[in-house]
Amino acid sequence: MKTTALFLLASLALSSCGEDAASKKLAADTEARVTASIQQLLVQAGDKAGTTSYVQVVHNWYQSDVPNLIKLNPKTESIYQTHATILQEVASNEPKLVQHPVVTPAQAEGIRAKYKQLVDESAARVQELSALATSETTMSEAEQLKYVSDLADKQTHHLALVRYYSKKTASTLARKQQDATNKRLIRNMWGV
Repeated sequence: MKTTALFLLASLALSSCGEDAASKKLAADTEARVTASIQQLLVQAGDKAGTTSYVQVVHNWYQSDVPNLIKLNPKTESIYQTHATILQEVASNEPKLVQHPVVTPAQAEGIRAKYKQLVDESAARVQELSALATSETTMSEAEQLKYVSDLADKQTHHLALVRYYSKKTASTLARKQQDATNKRLIRNMWGV
């Protein structure tokens, strides 16, 4: 908490100074750190094709004319990193769930569709944040901070929803597989 407050104060001080060399350096350092962590998450997820376009979205944000108080806010960084985490969660869980032995083709398509919906909803929040940088806004800096904070909270909740969906689906499939195994064992035991 103390670090966040100091970071915000430093950002506020830099934003009041305009785009001087120190604020540009801070924005560049933050961009480098965020893009490196996003690239690492997406490469781990096997999403080499989508990494470049997503990193470009992050780059555009940090190069925008958004005030540094907003641009360098830790909540902004969390929106981008949470989206990357959601992409990683989907990439690691979807193939396992879709290829589960008890999943029918229709169920596999349903799982894919649900994950696509969850990713699209997360991407929409990233686009909302990007729209803040690409359009002239009439919001004050305080309103922009609240807007970014609300987006970050929604994104964090969405990540929890993605994880819940993965765990619930895996649990349901494991239970169905166990039920099928139990029925097979009973048939073998009683010859039914």
